[in-house]
Amino acid sequence: AGIFHLVGNVQVQLDMGAFFEKEWGSLNWLIIYITSAIGGSILSTISKPDIVSVGSSGAVCGLFGAKMTEVFLRCCEPNDTLQERAARAVRRAECGGVLCSVVLVGLMSFIPFVDWAAHLGGLLGGLVVGFVIFPCWIRSWFWRVGWCIFGLFITILSFFLCLQYTYTMVE
Repeated sequence: AGIFHLVGNVQVQLDMGAFFEKEWGSLNWLIIYITSAIGGSILSTISKPDIVSVGSSGAVCGLFGAKMTEVFLRCCEPNDTLQERAARAVRRAECGGVLCSVVLVGLMSFIPFVDWAAHLGGLLGGLVVGFVIFPCWIRSWFWRVGWCIFGLFITILSFFLCLQYTYTMVE
């Protein structure tokens, strides 16, 4: 990773990381951050087993992946009151901002010395762990339990399969 990449990671962590931590709480933020870092490291190891990568961009991408999951899960919330309609508009704007960030990071992932697999693995790690954390914020018990079960299943399955592949197929 080049110096500009590392400085960019720090800037995004200070800006968006702090914003997401205030919004989600420190424990949720930390779970997402660490899980995304692990996901980025696993996919990086699978795709480039002979190259050592450094940096935190997988974890940072995971924060954006988790935000995408949060917006997705909360988009079906009722919007009967003025406050609920305002919250829906805010989520719509957040979704646009997150998608732009993901596209920008995706394009920058192919710059030399940038580990695209860590970015993608972190993004996917954040997406799947978001399905475990954010269903708790849904008002409907049916959807809360359903999405949480789905999240646990997909998180455990994806990490298990990736780790299994890493230990059996990567030389």
